[in-house]
Amino acid sequence: MEFLGKVNIDFMAHRRLCLGISAVLIVISVATLVTRGIRQGVEFAGGAEVLLHYVEAPSLDEIRKTLSESGLSGVSVTTFGESEGREIAIRVALPETGDVESEGRDLARKVVAALRPDAVEQQMAAGKLDLNVADQVTLEQRLRDDAGLPPEEASRIAEALASFRREHAGVFESLDQALAVDGVTEAARDFLRENAFIGPFGLRGQEVIAGAISGEMRQKAYLAIVGALVFMLIYIWIRFQLQYGLAAILALMHDTIITLGAFSAAGLEANLPVVAAFLTLVGYSVNDTIVVFDRVRANIKAKGTGKFPELVNTSINQTLSRTLITSGTTWAVVASMFFFGGPVIRPFAFVLLIGVIVGTYSSVYVASPVLLFWHKVLARRTGQRRGGSRKAAART
Repeated sequence: MEFLGKVNIDFMAHRRLCLGISAVLIVISVATLVTRGIRQGVEFAGGAEVLLHYVEAPSLDEIRKTLSESGLSGVSVTTFGESEGREIAIRVALPETGDVESEGRDLARKVVAALRPDAVEQQMAAGKLDLNVADQVTLEQRLRDDAGLPPEEASRIAEALASFRREHAGVFESLDQALAVDGVTEAARDFLRENAFIGPFGLRGQEVIAGAISGEMRQKAYLAIVGALVFMLIYIWIRFQLQYGLAAILALMHDTIITLGAFSAAGLEANLPVVAAFLTLVGYSVNDTIVVFDRVRANIKAKGTGKFPELVNTSINQTLSRTLITSGTTWAVVASMFFFGGPVIRPFAFVLLIGVIVGTYSSVYVASPVLLFWHKVLARRTGQRRGGSRKAAART
């Protein structure tokens, strides 16, 4: 499939200007990373993730404000699922000081307590049950001890209530819904009418990641990216030559640094999917570079290396249609993910949204000029060795 047909653009004529632009972008990216840093998610910074299902869709801004006023830092609030904004994922980072492990275990409890309205707190203080929060053991104990139900009946009713709640996204929408659950006896209904209420949300799940574990995950993420770069260098070195591998790795470093700078400037949160996005970017970028290099190698075999800049231009033009089709379709998919995929997938999509553009650019205006530079250096050294050999032969 040809998108452009036969073209003859002199890409290498602008290589110095483009390399200068790349250098400026790298400096800006490094400065941004130094001054702003990268927001780390719970996986890397440690902390807690709490999943709540609200009876009615809440305001995310109000949740963020409430948690911030409660002294919790590094708060991230997003929606998930298909419940019209009623399912909320809350991530809270570990504190920088204090007993980190102990604080980490308490974060989930603090989140739930901070979001609980005063009216709910007052009812709980009066000894009433929040049926959206109470676990099965607590339900059974209250039905047995306070309602005076036989142990077997109390256990059966508590299990029925807990099972119904799990099957309905973790919440009762009304007290009448809870009272209508199969297996709830009239005596239990009377007790629950007087001693229970329906809170604004139910706890879908929670996860706490300790600081030591998050540090290990962060280290493995760095190793994964560096390892990918090293193995790419070895692969290209074996398939082509060392100068090809060095050119490709410099282009990959260029792509990674600029994309990291853009990610930092956007203020997005780094998590494990973001690491996966950077690894995907490494593979995508080097694949585009290898396509150009493979055509360069084929043209060297057919035409020799007499006019290497023209040969590189010819190779880029021959692969330009393929590059635009591949990059364009990939970018369209990633853009759809970014704009319509929701806040959970947005950091992942942002990396590829920037990375596809930068990676396509670097294959033409970073990897190819660097390859041209190495070819000139090697040609000059070869010419010097040949000149030295001729002088030695003349002296002989």
